[in-house]
Parts: sequence; structure tokens; C-alpha cells
Amino acid sequence: MQMAEPQGTYATIAIAMPSDDAIRKVTGPAHDPHAMLNVIKMMAGTEDMYLACTGFIGALFQTQGIDPRTREMIMLRAAKILNCPYEWEANKVLARNVGLTGEDIAAAASESPATGLSPEYQLICRATDELSLTATLSDETLSQLLAFYGDVVSRKLILIIGWFNLLSRFLNGCRVPLEDFGKLVSKNDPLN
Repeated sequence: MQMAEPQGTYATIAIAMPSDDAIRKVTGPAHDPHAMLNVIKMMAGTEDMYLACTGFIGALFQTQGIDPRTREMIMLRAAKILNCPYEWEANKVLARNVGLTGEDIAAAASESPATGLSPEYQLICRATDELSLTATLSDETLSQLLAFYGDVVSRKLILIIGWFNLLSRFLNGCRVPLEDFGKLVSKNDPLN
């Protein structure tokens, strides 16, 4: 299996991280600059959009009917397909925290199509690949999602894939710097 983790290709210009004072104005006085991830700090720099962003993240990590390992497989695969090193590095930690194996993580980094995975994860990776690269699903992939998960969970999975496409593009577009992802070692989501 060919494996290639996302690699940074950032240019010399980036959007500056908001100051701690600017972040505190948006997030409140409990802001801990040492515990907050750079992605959340950069989202705080969107000011009035911050609560919507973090609200959606909270919903993604608490949604019913989605196994956390499936969600993490989506995140890893989207990071791989969209070459988003920040998302990849953060979610390698979160993936381990929810029980994905080193083999699962390596398979998520494989070239298309992802192989060496359970049939469920292969389907999730294929759906993530298709939505990330073509902005739609093939009839075959959608039929398989519906047969395996049903209508409601399929909708949720498609929305999760779309969100992590948006997030990877936000991270890469702003050029959010990598950081010490050890902050995530005891967490199952980036907000708590």
C-alpha cells in the first residue's frame, strides 16, 4: 500500500493569528491561549462567525448514529485528499484516542482508493474521495451509503465530509501553523 501523509506547501505569506486579546473578546475571559488549538484561535479571528463554527464542531463530535472512528476516518481521508497537514496531524491523535489503529490511519493515507480497511471504512473513504474531488457521489457510492447507513445517517455523513472539506480549505487557505498536538492526547474533540 502506497502511503503519503499530507505535506505542507505553504508559501511565505499567511494570515496572522489573532492576538490573545482579540481572541478573548470573541471567546470570553476563560480563554486559555496555551490550551486552545491554533485552528480554534484562527476561527476566533472570524469574529461574528466564531460561534457558528464552534457550534457546528460541537454538533459534529456529539451527533447520534455516527461512530467516532468513522468520523475520524472521514477527517483523516479529507486531510489526505486535500493535502492538509494541520488536519492530518491533529486527527492522527484524535483517531488514536477513539480507537483507530495505526493500520487504519496508514490506510487513510494511502493513495486512492484506500485499501486495507474494513468494508465500512473503504466505503467512507470512497465517499470522502468522491465528494472531495468531484463535489458529488457516484450512484454506486450513494446507493451503498444508503443501504449501509439509511437516509438520516447518510445525510449526516455527507454533511461531515463537507464540513471537513471546508475545514481543510480554511486551514490551508489561512495557512494555520502546525503546533504541539499533544494538547489533544486526552481529548476526543478539539473544543473540550
